[in-house]
Amino acid sequence: MNDFTLEGEYRVQSRRAHAPGVLEGDWYRAPGLVDNVTINQALQTHPSWRGGAQVRLRPALVSRREGKFLSEPDILYKRALFVPAAGSQAMAADMVDVLKAQQFWKERGAHVGTVLGNDCAAMRQALRDLALTIANEYVMHEAGHFLAYDVLAKQRDGYFTAAGKTIWPLVYLEELRADLNAFGFAARLLPAEHAVQIFFYNLMLRFGVHRQGILRQQLAPYGLVPYLLFHVLHTIGFVRVRESGGRPHLQLAGTRPAEVLAAMRACAAHAETQLNRHEGAACPRENAVTAARYLHTRLHDAERADAFGKVMHQACAEEEGA
Repeated sequence: MNDFTLEGEYRVQSRRAHAPGVLEGDWYRAPGLVDNVTINQALQTHPSWRGGAQVRLRPALVSRREGKFLSEPDILYKRALFVPAAGSQAMAADMVDVLKAQQFWKERGAHVGTVLGNDCAAMRQALRDLALTIANEYVMHEAGHFLAYDVLAKQRDGYFTAAGKTIWPLVYLEELRADLNAFGFAARLLPAEHAVQIFFYNLMLRFGVHRQGILRQQLAPYGLVPYLLFHVLHTIGFVRVRESGGRPHLQLAGTRPAEVLAAMRACAAHAETQLNRHEGAACPRENAVTAARYLHTRLHDAERADAFGKVMHQACAEEEGA
């Protein structure tokens, strides 16, 4: 007997049309998994939490996917976007498809190596608990959205749209904000070894998917998020661009837990001072204009943009069969 069998209509957040879908499986359970009670307690004691928004998320081991859940690459399924069929269970919480995430992880291995060079081996070795890391990373990321002017309020207020159209750079900046805030939660709540895995997983995910998208489809699946993340990491001195064998790659300042935890806290501090604290205007448009200034500064940083582009757009024959 499975923990859940969901049948109904689902749509992904970036589209308006629903389509049939089926999900069946069991909830993921493991020692060290951060549950909703724990993360929401951390939210409620954070100085930038304004009340209201809290995490309702459960990682799942999906054994059966059909329809929309199979055809779309999304790993996070939103309960608000699911309409259960008559007689079917409702989606009790947002869900993270852990096994789907693991499968995608295997497909981008060579791309991560091109971007991160010699550091990649140490990062892979540190990722001993991939399923647990995937589950916890999503919990932390969700909490990162709920600090300051939380993402649910932004959606209600029309913060991400103008004249009925999505302003994608603001969406990408919100994803960066959630990532950086998540690093702070991970450093605070998890043992050092597990916190480091969250950080490494996120970097390898953002940069690996970006490189894979450029090579295979000539597009950027995460939009500006990887570049904005690189910009923060370069600014705090944790990442620089180096060449090895004539090929540019990103080099970390260190991979030891103390070094990584310091970088995670620096990222969270950046989010707090440069993003969270500037989201206090009563008017959504004023907040959006402030965010646009942040984006403008980074997009017009020609030196860093050029360095990132050289790493991501280089030719590399070893990846062709990845």
